[in-house]
Amino acid sequence: MHSQKKIVVEGLGSLLLALSIVLPANAENKSTSKGHAMSVVAQEKMSTHCLGRFQVDLPVDAEYVGGSHEYSFAKIEMKAISYEAYLQELDALETKLKSTKHKSGSTLLLKKAAAGGNSRVLSFWDEYNSTILVNTFGYRWIDGMRYEVRTTPDPDKMEIATSHVGNILSHLSARSNEVPATPGFCIAHGMISDEGSSKSESIQARFRLKNRPDIVIDIATKRNSGTPPESLLSRKPSVFSALGVLGATLSGISTIREGDRNAAGMPGQEWLLKAPNDDGNQAHLFTWEAPGLRRDALHPQVRIDLQSANNDGGRDPSPASLTNSQMLELWERILSSLRLRSAKGAEAAEVGKPSPQANGGSAPLGELVRTGAICPQTGYWQCPESDVHGSTRLFQAGDAMPPAIIKRDLSFVERLRGSSDQHSTSTVWRLVRYDSPSPANTPTAVADDTVQPSSDT
Repeated sequence: MHSQKKIVVEGLGSLLLALSIVLPANAENKSTSKGHAMSVVAQEKMSTHCLGRFQVDLPVDAEYVGGSHEYSFAKIEMKAISYEAYLQELDALETKLKSTKHKSGSTLLLKKAAAGGNSRVLSFWDEYNSTILVNTFGYRWIDGMRYEVRTTPDPDKMEIATSHVGNILSHLSARSNEVPATPGFCIAHGMISDEGSSKSESIQARFRLKNRPDIVIDIATKRNSGTPPESLLSRKPSVFSALGVLGATLSGISTIREGDRNAAGMPGQEWLLKAPNDDGNQAHLFTWEAPGLRRDALHPQVRIDLQSANNDGGRDPSPASLTNSQMLELWERILSSLRLRSAKGAEAAEVGKPSPQANGGSAPLGELVRTGAICPQTGYWQCPESDVHGSTRLFQAGDAMPPAIIKRDLSFVERLRGSSDQHSTSTVWRLVRYDSPSPANTPTAVADDTVQPSSDT
């Protein structure tokens, strides 16, 4: 996933610059009543999709048109291919690597390993002069689909990378559109079975509606390796500043709705925009984003975009096929369906919503609340930052949740000026313990956030 700022700028920029829309040629579309069209959206059947560690419901005619996948520091790509063509392609690559010399005197192929079944792992130099990084690519064929796992380790880490890629392939299984009944990380046409142990994972997926091809849905998740990014709405000034080069076009952008919005139990924000194209037709960009928590597989960054009048990929321009009300209706159906797959697989559960404790707490352990919101439960709340007052603090129900106060090192000039060595930052607090629980119902201590050395390459 690109930086969050870049994603917003690119999304809105493409919305404004690519909207050269013509009037529909089909007169029947013009005569369709607004009420009838709205009822179609409301009654449209939905199907469940598995994306990363989440499930979401999309219209039945939503077709996956592309994306990217990363798991445990490796990129994964898929290709529909026959078994015979798969073998020919793989044999041709191996033959080329064996017959091409590297400047060291060896061939480009450094190591070959079988990963069982229809799998093979090749480690090789990319070209004659390569010395810094080695390509370690793994291949597996399952039910008409070739899966390719790629990583580029240092030469002295090649053996570890070969084993690591083979391990990913061994946990890979094929799937069509069904939601798996076992835990793991879903990718397009497949799943990697695990218990959430990966230290790095992300997915970006684009869907386009077959019956309304101007409607596009983008969904992305990424596990935070460090401090979560700024919230969506806090980046508005920089987004509009970047779009200022569009001049008068900027004045045509209007906000339908914005503000804090929880989804799947995760604090987030939504920003719903509309803008006129050159013909006066309306186009939409609806966005919801949750920054997630630090190094938490169950609370990654999550972003959902819903666009109308999209003609990416060289498609013929067309007007927005849904009105504001219809887009809002579709948006609510999609966003409200987002949920985390439980550790048991297909059964889904809300993020941060474990069962309430027997001591009668009104908010369950794991409840998330953003800075500025009202504390729903007296208890001990934890933030991912190193707050000077302690990362775990006692708050009373009804209090406004504060920002995290972080100590920083001052430069010589800042010390001369008497600058403060502390600054505040918005954060997300998580309920980790009730205040004075009864001995019989003492909650299990929350694990330290310290990250242990990973076996991932």
